[in-house]
Amino acid sequence: MQTETVFDPFERSITIKYSPERYDAYPPAANAWIEGRLVELNRDREAAAHALLLFSFISGQFCPSRGCGVDVAGPLRDLFSPRSVNLTGVDLSPARIPSGVRTAILHDGTYRTVAAARARRSDVIFKLSESAQTTLVGPRNITVSSNFNFFSPGRGQLNALIPSIAAALLFSEDAGLGRLVLPIHDLNQSELDLLNRLSGLLAAVNIAVEAPLLGKNLRTLSELLPDPSSLELFFTEGHEYSNTPDDLSDFWFVKLLWARRTGTPKDLDEATARLQAFSEAGHVFSSWEQNLIMSRGTDAHA
Repeated sequence: MQTETVFDPFERSITIKYSPERYDAYPPAANAWIEGRLVELNRDREAAAHALLLFSFISGQFCPSRGCGVDVAGPLRDLFSPRSVNLTGVDLSPARIPSGVRTAILHDGTYRTVAAARARRSDVIFKLSESAQTTLVGPRNITVSSNFNFFSPGRGQLNALIPSIAAALLFSEDAGLGRLVLPIHDLNQSELDLLNRLSGLLAAVNIAVEAPLLGKNLRTLSELLPDPSSLELFFTEGHEYSNTPDDLSDFWFVKLLWARRTGTPKDLDEATARLQAFSEAGHVFSSWEQNLIMSRGTDAHA
């Protein structure tokens, strides 16, 4: 897979262009784009972002147009394991990799974002949006207008965040980012293995990864969530295509956890029934979430 970042200063847009080669799969769109601009883009962080964005489509060789440094080459190859991907353009000469001091929480619109924000202090909330007309960069919030979410490598809490991580890497130098907080709680073994490889790759480009919710038990998670009524605006703003938080499974999961915490049988029954309806309609919950729903919220296992 050959990749290149193309800047259009007149349209204030960024395009990730790619050319699949032998053994590669074809991504779901002709190219990946971001509305907005970048001032600084380190070569190694760019290569890591391309690799993550196209993670599930690269099988033969990976050819970022600007190459990468030798210290990043190993973690890049390891990212694709057990696939054996040939990496081209490796520069053996030493080069500076930028560092940052700011912590960004990746906003995926779920109840886990709320819990992670309360568990870990951050400087920036970073969010991908398919409906925002342009990228908005503020002192505390970065909303990136992009189609990156189309490139998610599959189901699962970590897989859903991979496009956001790729976008955050592209903006990391301009935004001074040095740490990403992932709102993940329950991962299968495949995602746990991917998290280890991902953490190694980001460490190689001076970005730390933190997952403060991973493996937390029910009591800890519940205590990190406020009253559901105080989150209605959060869920409404976080899901542009929903008219009411009642249409969102995450809102009802907060209600389930809150009812479990407060011991309100009526609310517990209502939340369980609504979440079971979501499950029957095809919504995919994690194994921990599914077990909690089916056990009527009485399972204290994390």
